[in-house]
Amino acid sequence: MKKKLFIASGLVCLIFLAGGIYIITTIETSTTELDNLIRLHQVEILREHLLIQIKNVQSDLYLMGTRYEQSPQTVMANIDRLSRVGVTCFDCHHRDRVVQRLRNMNVDIEFYKGSVSKILAMQGDRAGIMKEGDKAFQTTQKLFAQVKDMVHIANNKLAGKTKASLKNMYGSKTILYVLVILTPFVAAGFCFFYIREFVKPIKLLLKATRKLESGDLDYKVEGLKDEFGEVATSFNAMAASLKHNMLGIQESEKRYRTLFESAADAIFIIEAEGEKIGDIVDANQAAAKMHGYTLDEMLTLNLIKDLDVPEETAKAPDRVKRIMNGEWVKAEIEHRKKDGTIFAVEISAGLLEYMGQKYILAIDRDISKRKEMEKMVLQSQLEWEDTFNTITDMITIHDKDFRIIRANKAAEKILGLPFLGATDAKCYQYYHGQDHPPENCASCGCFKTGRPVSVEMYEPHLDRFLEIRAMPRFGDDDQLVGLIHVIRDITEKKKVEESLQRTEQLKLVGEWSAELAHEIKNPLAGIKGSMEVLLQEPDIAGEDKALIEKSVDEIRRIEVLIKSLLNFAKPPRLQLLQTDINDLLDKTLSFSINHPTMVDGAAMPIKIIKDFDPNLPETMADPMQLQQVFLNLMLNAIEAMPEGGALAVKTSYDERMNAVNIAIADTGNGIEKSMLEQIFQPFFTTKRKGSGLGLAVTRRLIEQHGGDVYVESTPDQGTVFNITLRTLPELKEKSA
Repeated sequence: MKKKLFIASGLVCLIFLAGGIYIITTIETSTTELDNLIRLHQVEILREHLLIQIKNVQSDLYLMGTRYEQSPQTVMANIDRLSRVGVTCFDCHHRDRVVQRLRNMNVDIEFYKGSVSKILAMQGDRAGIMKEGDKAFQTTQKLFAQVKDMVHIANNKLAGKTKASLKNMYGSKTILYVLVILTPFVAAGFCFFYIREFVKPIKLLLKATRKLESGDLDYKVEGLKDEFGEVATSFNAMAASLKHNMLGIQESEKRYRTLFESAADAIFIIEAEGEKIGDIVDANQAAAKMHGYTLDEMLTLNLIKDLDVPEETAKAPDRVKRIMNGEWVKAEIEHRKKDGTIFAVEISAGLLEYMGQKYILAIDRDISKRKEMEKMVLQSQLEWEDTFNTITDMITIHDKDFRIIRANKAAEKILGLPFLGATDAKCYQYYHGQDHPPENCASCGCFKTGRPVSVEMYEPHLDRFLEIRAMPRFGDDDQLVGLIHVIRDITEKKKVEESLQRTEQLKLVGEWSAELAHEIKNPLAGIKGSMEVLLQEPDIAGEDKALIEKSVDEIRRIEVLIKSLLNFAKPPRLQLLQTDINDLLDKTLSFSINHPTMVDGAAMPIKIIKDFDPNLPETMADPMQLQQVFLNLMLNAIEAMPEGGALAVKTSYDERMNAVNIAIADTGNGIEKSMLEQIFQPFFTTKRKGSGLGLAVTRRLIEQHGGDVYVESTPDQGTVFNITLRTLPELKEKSA
C-alpha cells in the first residue's frame, strides 16, 4: 500500500510540476513578446520623430530668401537636432542592411549640413546660392523618402508581430483555463480510487473486531495484503493470545481460591461503591472463625456496620475514600465478635478491580495479645514519649535496613504510619511513596559517610515540601546502627518563594510584552493603511481584493492581540466608581448573547439563569474593567456550549467577609483536571485562534480590585468561575 501511495503521490506531483513549468514558461514567453512589441513601438516613434525633423529643415530651406526665413543659428540648430536623432537610431539592434541604410542617411544629413553652411556663407552670390539650394533640396527629398520607407516597413512589421503575439497569448490563456478546470477532476479521481482501496480492508477488520467482541476468539482475518495484511496477522495473533490468556486466568483463579482459603489471616472482599459499601462479598474460613460466625453468616454481614465498633464506623468513610484514591491503607482498629467481645485488629486494605467492578481487599490480623503487651511497655515510656510527641517537626528513628522503629505523633499523623512494633515500615514507603530509596536519599548519604545530611524535596503523595535532616546513630561499640530523621514541613515557605518568583516572572513578561507590542504596533498600522488604500483601487482583481481583505482582517486580529498584550503588561489605572454589580452583570449578559461572534456561530439557544442578590450593596470598582472580565468569562462559557445549554450567573453578599461573591457557570464541555492549574497562565490556550491572554488578564484585573478568582470544573458537566470582590475602604485609598 505504501508503494501505491508513493507512486500515486509521485504521479500527481509530476502532473502538477509539469503544469507549473508550462505556466511559468507561458508567462515568461508572453512577457518577452510584450517587451519586444514595446521596443518596436519605441523605434516607430523615433523614426516618426526623424521624419518630423526632416520636415523642419526642409521648411527652413524653403523660407530662405523670404521675409520669414529663420536666423542662421536656428537653421543650424535644427540641422544639429536632425543629426543627433539620426545618430540615436544606431542605439537599437538592426540587421546589417538596415545599418547600412542608416549610415547612408547620416552621410546625406552631413552633406545637407555642409550645403546649408555654404548657402549661409555666400553673401550676394545668387547663382551659387541657387545651385547649393537645389543640392540641399534634393538631399532632403532623398532623406524624406528613405525615412518614410523605413517608417512604412516598421509599421507593417509591428502590426504583424502585434497580431501574432496577441494570438499566442490568447491560446496560452485558453490552455491555462483548461488546466485549471481539469485539475480538480484529476485530483478527485485519484482520491476516489484510493479511498475505495482503503475502505474494503477496513470493513473486513471491522467485521473481525465485532466477532472478537462477541467472544469468537477463533475467528481469523484472511485475504488482506500489504500493510492491512500485517494488521490482519497481528489481529489473528492478538485473538490467539487472548484465548491463551483466558485459559491462564482460569488457572490463576483456581490457585487464588486455594491460597485464599488456606490463609491464616482474615481476608475480606467487600463492596466499594454504591449504596452497599462495606457489604461482604467473600471471606475465608479464618475470617469467620476470628469473628465467631459461620462462613454463610459472614456473607450476609456488612463489615463496617456489623464488625467495626461505632468509633471505627465513623472513620470508615475516610479510609474508603483513601483506598478509592489508590492508597493502600494500614491501620489498627477494633472489631466486634458475634458474642459482643471487642478485640483489636490490624487491617491492611487496598483497591481491587475485577471484571470492571471495584472492590476493597481487606486483610485483618488479630493483635489483641500484642496490644496487651504494648500497654505494659507503654507505661514506662510515657515521659519520653510525651516530650518526643510534643515536637511539631516529624521525627523518626530508623535502623540500617531503612525500617522506621520510632516516630513521633507529627510523623505518624502526616505519614499515616502503622503500628511500628509489628509492621515492617520502610521509611521510603511513607516519606517518598516508593518501594525503594530515591536518588537523593538523605538516609543513603548518612549511612555512606557517617555524617549528617540535609536535603529539601517535594513529596507528591504527601503534597508537601519537606526539609529532611538525617543524623547518624551509633551503638556502644561506636558502630553505625541507624539514624534519626528530623523532618520539617516547609510547604508554606516554598509557596511564598514561588509566589515571589511568579511575581518577578510576570514583571519580566510584562516589560517584554510592552516593548514588543510597541515595536510591532507602528509598522503594523502602516501595513494596514497601505492595504486599505490598495483596496480602493478600482481595477483590482476580485481574487486579489479578497486576499487583501483577508490580510486586513488578520492584521486587525493581531491588533486585538497586541491590545490584550498591552492590557496584560500594563493594565490601565483603576477608575473607581460606585458600581451596581447586578446591573453591570445584567447588561453584560445581554451584550454577550447578542455578540456578533456568537450570533453567527450559535447552533442552539442558550438558556440564561439569573440569581441576583437583591440586597447586594454597591461596590467601589472600575465598571469598564469589570465588564471586560464578565464579558470574557461569559463568551468563554457560550463557546463551551456549541450544542446549546444553560448560562447561570449568581451574586451574593458575605457580611462576615464584607465581600461580593459572583459565580458564572455553564453546562459545557468542562476543563480537564490537568489544565485547571494552567488556564490562568499567560499564553496558555486550547483554542485554535486564541491568544492565551484572556483569563490571565481577567485574573490580573480582579487582583487589581483586591479580589480573587478561581475555577471549578468537571469534564462533560460544566465549569464555574467564582469571583470574590472585597468591599474594603482601603481599596479606594490605594487606587486614588
